[in-house]
Amino acid sequence: MLSQRTEKNDLMKKFTTEIIIILILWLSIILSLYLNYEFDIFLIFGIIGLSIVTLTNKKYAEISLASLIVILLFATFNLIKFSLAFGLNFGIISIPNFILLMVLIYKRRNEVLDLKEKWFAENEEEVESGKARKTEYFKNQFRNLSEVELNRKLSEEKLTEEAKNAIIELLKVENITIK
Repeated sequence: MLSQRTEKNDLMKKFTTEIIIILILWLSIILSLYLNYEFDIFLIFGIIGLSIVTLTNKKYAEISLASLIVILLFATFNLIKFSLAFGLNFGIISIPNFILLMVLIYKRRNEVLDLKEKWFAENEEEVESGKARKTEYFKNQFRNLSEVELNRKLSEEKLTEEAKNAIIELLKVENITIK
């Protein structure tokens, strides 16, 4: 029961950033359509892209995350628009869209890195060697931590799969029980 609640909380935290960004973009589109009755092809692309992200958000999380990153990247350079009523640009860069993109990448950096590795890795051996390198890196980072610190890190902090594996391996090597 407690593990289900924890998994549900983790899932909500994971999607909260995306949901907030999606809501901000939809609000921008709605305000733009309300305040400005004219719209162009860039806004139509924005509506189509945001619709795809919204529809795939719950069931296909990876596709939704990748699509949201792509449309925000295009929107940063004004190739897609979410608002015709107002905007803040620095040259060709749309500041609000750039900020939303950076927030998304920062908050979901582990998932973004996993997506990059999954989609752009050439073969399975390369993926496995990358995971092994990351695990070794984390083992070196955590090597000097005490048993209590390792157990606390394992139970409390958000860690990548490789970091968790490194802690488990360190605890096994030292014959320490995992609490």
